[in-house]
Amino acid sequence: MSKLAKYLNRHIIGNVFEQSSILQAYNSDRSILQYTPRFVALPEVADDVRRLVRFANQLAMRNFRLPITVRGSGMDKTGAAIGDGMVISMERLNNIEEIDVRGRLVRVQPGITLGSLNSALALHGLTLPIAANPHMTIGGLIANCLDDDFSSRHGGIFHYVEQAEVVLASGDIIQLHPYTARAIDTKMQTTSAEGAIYRKIEQLLDQHGDTVTERTMRPFDTAGYANITRVRQGHTTNLLPLLFASQGTLGIITDVILRVNLSAPDHRSMVAVLRDTKTLLRALDFIKDLDPAFIRIYDMRIIEIATTQGNRPGLLEQSPDDGWLMEVGFDFRKGKTERKLQQCLGVLPPGTFAVSETKDNTVDFREFCTALLSFLNTDNNGERIAALDDVYIPSYKLADFTQDLQVLEETLGIILPLFGSFATSNYSVRPVIDYTSLSGRQLLMNFLRQYSRLVVKHGGSLTGGSPEGRVKLLPGAQPLPENEQKLYHDIKSTFDPYNILNPGVKLNVDAKMVLRHLRTTSRPGLITP
Repeated sequence: MSKLAKYLNRHIIGNVFEQSSILQAYNSDRSILQYTPRFVALPEVADDVRRLVRFANQLAMRNFRLPITVRGSGMDKTGAAIGDGMVISMERLNNIEEIDVRGRLVRVQPGITLGSLNSALALHGLTLPIAANPHMTIGGLIANCLDDDFSSRHGGIFHYVEQAEVVLASGDIIQLHPYTARAIDTKMQTTSAEGAIYRKIEQLLDQHGDTVTERTMRPFDTAGYANITRVRQGHTTNLLPLLFASQGTLGIITDVILRVNLSAPDHRSMVAVLRDTKTLLRALDFIKDLDPAFIRIYDMRIIEIATTQGNRPGLLEQSPDDGWLMEVGFDFRKGKTERKLQQCLGVLPPGTFAVSETKDNTVDFREFCTALLSFLNTDNNGERIAALDDVYIPSYKLADFTQDLQVLEETLGIILPLFGSFATSNYSVRPVIDYTSLSGRQLLMNFLRQYSRLVVKHGGSLTGGSPEGRVKLLPGAQPLPENEQKLYHDIKSTFDPYNILNPGVKLNVDAKMVLRHLRTTSRPGLITP
């Protein structure tokens, strides 16, 4: 092993590896990129993270480059969970440290997955109401701040984090939660790294006051460090919002206190197949006012493709083969949910194919997830890549967007069936592109450019449902205003003056460098939404 790896292994409880077989296992996430790290570190305790980060910071002070990328379960789809320096995997920091049932609070390490946490909470009649991939870690949910299917009703991960312990780029550990003006004044009078950050952020809020106000007036998305608008709330200051959607570029979370909810009654759903987009939207506009837990829509071509693999949901055996599949779920008490479902059915045009969930067909409703997985994993000639997932399209523009999407399909010669959440207006398409060839890679770049222009044309945002990472910055179709870019660069340099935490992610992306790191082989394993 190199001297660096040996040195680090002597100073942490966990492990630092540089064996090529291990590095290869961490060289990709769910994106179209591939970076092989120099080291992979698996810390056992928070102090390991602090020592690793401090070491990288000390090297940077001596002009030696060892950038750090923090990683959870590698579910990021924008190329933000991979890097060419040291990957710090939080997979061993995965414990539930405390559950306060009466206060509905839980303290966890960032490496615990959403599925594991909710399984444990369910024993106490509690839940964290996030409808994301259960393999995602809590740290990953915060770092990406995904607009999940439940977020229109339950608020998303942002609304459930009460406090976090964070390792700064200097290696110092701080606690982030709301502080009063007096407490902030006390911190700013210290000579610590924490005090310096609070002094600088207070200056930035004053210097860029107009920019922060302008950003507040626009619809929120995850580009840059847009949560700077939430740092000052009333008489308190809280830097924690900046960590949301930061993708590990400002600090590394090592401990989290979450507020959780009482377990809701079981969801009950209904599905319907509508033949055209306008009819779909008329129904959805009414249903959205009923406060559903989720509203998902799928281009029926997804079901058609799944059918070729034998995975057509049994509930759809008699349904039309074209149009849109709508899935709506409620989680109210039994009587109220039943009334809501009946209202949904009542608004549908006569003759519409529709099925409500009952005790007898509950298992059958799981087959819609099965059909989507089948669609994502069927093609043998290329990978259904997560190139630009989770884009925001305003609901009033969805009909026009889908029309132009059909034109784009004909132009590029690939099918682009849309799926996503109408409740949050976040959608994805998965093109099949064989990017192992030069022509395939050219087609991929052409898709990125034209699809991103289409999103912007219809008032949407590439970063409406998930941050930019590296991939969403490639098309260059949605640049931030210069004053906003300046503010975000100042925030980054405040937290990470030597630029060691995930450089080239969110800001200062080197497009040519990113293009050189496009994967040339299909990603092994299951392709997921």
